[in-house]
Amino acid sequence: MKNAKESKTGKGWWRPIAIATTVILGTGAIALGWLRLRPSPLSSPQEGAEAVPAEAIMALYIEMDASVWGQLQRFGTPEAQASVETLLAEFQQDLAQDTQLDFNRDLKPWIGNVMLALVPNPAGDDEQLLAIVGIRDKIQALAFANRVKGSQDKELQEETYRNTTISTVTMTQQAGDESPQPESYSIAVFGDYLAVGDQPDVVKAAIDTAKDNTSFAREGQMRDLLRSQLVETPLIQAYIADVADLQQLDESASAPAELAEATPGAIVAGLGVTDIGLHLRTLLSVPEDSSLNVPVQPLANSRVNRFPENTLALIEGSHLDQTWTQWTEWVEQTPEGTMLLSELRAAAGQFGIDLDREIFAPLDGTFSLGVVPVAGGRPGLSSTLGVGAMAFIESSDRTTLDASLDKLGTLAQEGFGLPIGIESTTLDSVAITQWTLSVFGVEGETLLGYGWPEANLLALGITRPMLELALTPPTNNLAQQSTFTQIEERFPPSYGGLVFANVEAMRNSLDLVALQTQEVLTPEAVLLLETVQGLGITAASDDDGVSALDIHIPLVLAD
Repeated sequence: MKNAKESKTGKGWWRPIAIATTVILGTGAIALGWLRLRPSPLSSPQEGAEAVPAEAIMALYIEMDASVWGQLQRFGTPEAQASVETLLAEFQQDLAQDTQLDFNRDLKPWIGNVMLALVPNPAGDDEQLLAIVGIRDKIQALAFANRVKGSQDKELQEETYRNTTISTVTMTQQAGDESPQPESYSIAVFGDYLAVGDQPDVVKAAIDTAKDNTSFAREGQMRDLLRSQLVETPLIQAYIADVADLQQLDESASAPAELAEATPGAIVAGLGVTDIGLHLRTLLSVPEDSSLNVPVQPLANSRVNRFPENTLALIEGSHLDQTWTQWTEWVEQTPEGTMLLSELRAAAGQFGIDLDREIFAPLDGTFSLGVVPVAGGRPGLSSTLGVGAMAFIESSDRTTLDASLDKLGTLAQEGFGLPIGIESTTLDSVAITQWTLSVFGVEGETLLGYGWPEANLLALGITRPMLELALTPPTNNLAQQSTFTQIEERFPPSYGGLVFANVEAMRNSLDLVALQTQEVLTPEAVLLLETVQGLGITAASDDDGVSALDIHIPLVLAD
């Protein structure tokens, strides 16, 4: 039998739920309260939070409606679906072995949605776990409780707290069980909820919270975030009232007070199903006086149409100069951060480069960086690798950026000990500069090339084919690619940047069987790659100091 600490795993929460029903629901003590149950218990995260103590570090809301999870059956290869079914079967087998319960028969008919919470222990020990479970079908729950209440493998102690019975259930140790102490849980039914905790105190705190109306949703900030509809069809939603409180979970170190003050006030994340796959959305609520309270600026002048349709990955954003400034201000709030920043600036200074003024200051516009496949048959480094990279950087200070590139070119010539040459020529009527390498019989292999196709737009290509592509807009561009289009149309208005990965194209360019044989990829990773079509990430913010991070994962439709 597992010890008490091990029982805090996700799988272990089914055992206290089953015990709670067995002991409490099978008694007549709750008969009058049962009649007052609402028809749809724990129907929202806000409702679940009303029973979570205000001091909770975080909470997790789990949707238990089978029809919602069933929507995932629309996606996935037959192999992936079979793998999921196997995992579910193993979970149910473990549950049956640990609790002698059949999930589909004993629990599924009556269990409603679940709110899990991590609550500080006043005694200073490890944090306590609390589960608030909605009772969806009282008749099925009573039938189950009556069927199993005669079990002999449990010891029961009861106490009354604020007119509510709290039962502490201790599993009877079997012969040969070497656990230092038997598992125990404390449970209570109040209203239409079943509260389960690893200690009586945390259950009492839940009762106090529900009766006194002082809950995790106490503050206007968290109350508003709990009400927000994060995703279309939510499966799981997580809530953190104050990120600084998470420091309690790491006993080895604690963040300096300066950084704790700069952390966001609250984070909410939700995972849901859409018509194309999965959607993960995170809301970040930052206090007005926080150094992180900087709105995400909308992306202007996107260069997606400058990348070919078969682009494997793309990153777009803007104002790297402001990002650098904000980061330096943040790290300088600690002595360690100040030292790190000084070392970075000193290292650049040794080569005559001012990191702030010459590298980041000119990067005041949009930037786009993409990885593109290169067809074989053409001599050169990119053809050998099979991929190349190209980038576009918008700058209002062309003079400074050109001078910085010249300095970096000189550094490459003198610092790497390789026969690198710097050549200036023209390509498609654009003046370009190339860093070339002559080695192993290869003459003038282009390592990096760049030019200005527009007055304030720098185009770069790693290898000659990428430079040519950067200076010649493609006929079929990424903005027309089906997976990218599916993702982009779901991005929020005025988003500040994006990350895109064409997983399907990456998968087709790899020999997954060989990678699995060589143990580079696990069988689970291969199944994941075969199910995912792409990945899109973007960020945006509103006028209330709330920033949103959206991740869309289109999945392969089931046959």
